[in-house]
Amino acid sequence: MGSAKKDLKRNNHTVPRSYLERFAGEFKQVSRLRLEDGVCKDEPIKRSTVIRDFYLMETADGQWSDAAEDVFGVIENGGIQAIRAAVDDRIWPLPDKHRAALSVWVALQHVRVPAVRQGGDEVADFMLKLSVAVNGKPRIQQLLAERLGRPPTDEEVEAKWKKLTDFDSYQVKQHPNKHLKLINELGPRAAGHFYDSAWWICRFENEALLTTDCPVALVPRAGAEDDGVGLATAQMFLVPLDRRAGLVIQNCSGPDRELPASAEIAHSFNQQLVLNAHRSVFHHPDDQPLTGLHIPGVRVSEISIGADLKEFLSPDGWRGGKT
Repeated sequence: MGSAKKDLKRNNHTVPRSYLERFAGEFKQVSRLRLEDGVCKDEPIKRSTVIRDFYLMETADGQWSDAAEDVFGVIENGGIQAIRAAVDDRIWPLPDKHRAALSVWVALQHVRVPAVRQGGDEVADFMLKLSVAVNGKPRIQQLLAERLGRPPTDEEVEAKWKKLTDFDSYQVKQHPNKHLKLINELGPRAAGHFYDSAWWICRFENEALLTTDCPVALVPRAGAEDDGVGLATAQMFLVPLDRRAGLVIQNCSGPDRELPASAEIAHSFNQQLVLNAHRSVFHHPDDQPLTGLHIPGVRVSEISIGADLKEFLSPDGWRGGKT
């Protein structure tokens, strides 16, 4: 990233600062629970969820652009206005303008987060290593010949095979443009899906909601908890709009509703959010929403593939050896 210009927007919030303000104290600080070690400390929201250069994209001429951040800023502005209408002005159901803006905002928060990028990296990592395993040394010999401009020696092929089949010694990461392309492709479809669904809002007077670095939680259908959950298979989507208001997007059409608040609903809402978190949980410094919750550690992976690559290893290639 050394060629990036200094005036680019490089300190990228993966969760909008304008949104985190709704969980912050008077000094614009939130309490952050780190899932990797269980430490909870206050921090300024200007530093929360910031990853250097996370949304920079490489253009066709090899330059780096922060155009994605500009687009995100427009979406974030429309979304936060819709949140103010729903939470501060207590307008419900939302008019079409705010509903559309909030649908796009929720969709963006669903696909922009580091957990989604990590999942993409894990798929790319598995697919490349699977290709190495099943194509064997003949493919390595071919690639080395193209790179070296001559037939490689047996020793060179063997060394490369040994290195590439030591699968635990390296990880494949996609180019950041891949994630930005996914956001561009999946975001509008997700927004349309959310817009057409039934929306329920729950307002709390005494209980407090938290949020996380994955602020859109997908709730699996009963009995399908171990099968993975996606946009089409989730029972509902939970979005804390504010420390005192939660949005429930049902995965079906129907009328919008206002749900009566209770401590049980707040507890369930918060538990699902914590289980969906990637690395961090955030809440207002004066609140205690973590009380009584099961706090998991950091997930080792975002994608459950369930296959041992060593089972596919074939030095001669599957077509030339195993079948």
